[in-house]
Amino acid sequence: MSTETKIKDENYVGYAEITNGCTCTYYNEEQDEWFPTETMCFGDCFDDQIDFVEYLFKDITDSNETGWWKVSNLRLWDGNHSGYFYADNIRDLIFSMAVDSEWNMKITAYKDRIEYSLSHHDAPMGSNSVLYAINDEQRENLGLY
Repeated sequence: MSTETKIKDENYVGYAEITNGCTCTYYNEEQDEWFPTETMCFGDCFDDQIDFVEYLFKDITDSNETGWWKVSNLRLWDGNHSGYFYADNIRDLIFSMAVDSEWNMKITAYKDRIEYSLSHHDAPMGSNSVLYAINDEQRENLGLY
């Protein structure tokens, strides 16, 4: 789907790229440029990304009455996988969408779903994953408690 088509979708919210391997930076006023730094890093770079994603996900997280989520087509070392998880805050949600290593995520947020590509050491080209909120009826039918 093209960017123009996404924007015309009435459920489209926005786009973000995040990584858990972000580089902390500082702004050099004389050079009018950002530079990586280790000495001035307070871990804010990842927190800033999470804050923006929380804003993008607001519609779908607010509408999720159960805290249960379904992810489809997550590419891991042994193929594509789908499954369910519980997350009641944005940090748990992001980490449940990802893997336990360094990763980059390209996210397109909609009011009713999250489409994302997760790149990591087992899937350097990424995957085309989709995240859906599980409603109460679905949760009961799946036996998720």
